[in-house]
Amino acid sequence: MKRLASYLLLISIFSLCSLSASAVSSGSAGKGIKWILDKGVLTISGTGPMKDFGKDRPWIPSFVKKLVVEEGVTHISNNLCRDSKGLIQVSLPSTLRSIGDNAFNNCTDLSSINIPFGVEEIGERAFYHCYSFIEIELPMSLRKTGKETFAKCTNLVTARLPQSMDELGADAFADCRQLSNLSGLPSFINTGTFHLYGLNGTSVKNYWDRKEEMAARLGNSSGSSKQAQTSAATYLVEPSDIDTDIPFTGLESTNTFALIIANENYGKLANVPFARNDGNTFALYCRRTLGLPEKNIMIYNDASYGSMREAFSDLKMINEVAGEDMKVIFYYAGHGAPDDATLDPYLIPVDAARVNKEVCIPLAYVYQQLGSMNLKSAMVFLDACFSGATREDKMMIANARGIARVPKKQGLQGKVAVFSATSEAQTALPYHEKGHGMFTYYLLKRLKETKGNVTLSELKDYVTKEVSLNSTIVNRKDQTPTFTVSSGASSLWDSWKLTE
Repeated sequence: MKRLASYLLLISIFSLCSLSASAVSSGSAGKGIKWILDKGVLTISGTGPMKDFGKDRPWIPSFVKKLVVEEGVTHISNNLCRDSKGLIQVSLPSTLRSIGDNAFNNCTDLSSINIPFGVEEIGERAFYHCYSFIEIELPMSLRKTGKETFAKCTNLVTARLPQSMDELGADAFADCRQLSNLSGLPSFINTGTFHLYGLNGTSVKNYWDRKEEMAARLGNSSGSSKQAQTSAATYLVEPSDIDTDIPFTGLESTNTFALIIANENYGKLANVPFARNDGNTFALYCRRTLGLPEKNIMIYNDASYGSMREAFSDLKMINEVAGEDMKVIFYYAGHGAPDDATLDPYLIPVDAARVNKEVCIPLAYVYQQLGSMNLKSAMVFLDACFSGATREDKMMIANARGIARVPKKQGLQGKVAVFSATSEAQTALPYHEKGHGMFTYYLLKRLKETKGNVTLSELKDYVTKEVSLNSTIVNRKDQTPTFTVSSGASSLWDSWKLTE
């Protein structure tokens, strides 16, 4: 009888656990935030930050197999999935800004996670002992991690860090014995400091040796081989003063939308050094300094013809809903060139082999799309030239005769202002020391100095002066930015600001 009673007791316990695991439970996770656990799926929904939990949470961690954090949530709580050893899948929203201490500590079955662009801080031991991780890529928006964030991720092999981050916590990668492939290291992680972060000294040295080698090859190479080397060199670029300490203003420019296209790696044309760095850093200023919500920032790196057309189609659809209070910031870094026959200027997608109106984007199309929208304003920034020269100014992409030409001027309509990196047959040149285009560097430098509180008129005067002067000093080439404005904005543009 005793054996039978024990057996029945075990069955009862097993049945209760099974029922508990399959039962639906729910509750509050902070002001405006709710949680629900249903059939192993923990869903966090609402708007704003989660409240922080201790080790005791209102759900049983071992029951959590999947985590879904919905759009609107800005902070993942401390200890959210701590010791959820059966957790195998995580979905995080673009609105997320921070991940709390121990959020995924000891989630041993979790093999990968996509941390979205927009996350700026990761807490202490957030991914401690996630030993199924093999690779981790941290977003460029990340500014700070706590201590031992990835410690004891013993199978981690590859880690990509944002070069612009401000602080990596002590022993962040302690006991990550397999970690040998590093990229994107910020400058404060070097052969003298690697041990502070639990990193392997040889791996850190190899990274900086590769960077130095690529920089040397960038300076000494030419011709077709330079194309591949330029891509590698820009990938390893060290962050400059505008890439770090980007001002956070706390603004919320909910009616402003940014379309950012950064074309660097061309399949059949010379690459555009630093274009992706230009676009990514511009996006960070849009978020941190200008206050655009993450969902309002559309960034396209190495965009194809189809992607570029789709981007403007999406922008127009948004305008149909948002209406006349909507503001647009359009930024482009990449190749531009004139059509051989008509001299009409085009933006060049990365999948184009030459200037061809069938597979390239007419600049007139861009202006027409923006001008036809019902907008409060549209501000266009073009770090490109349309003479046919490459950013390195060593070859032509459009004209076999190797002669830079003056592209045909394009008319504007609506409320549009255009700030372009060059005049007539000039080239939009790089600023190698800073890892950016010369035009973009001074554009962002002024946004940093003023925390975005600058009129378009003041920005135009500053950038025009600095680019003209420093292009001559640094590159020994003339580069004079130009500014044009539609008649509909002629009496308004000088007081426009990128911030609302």
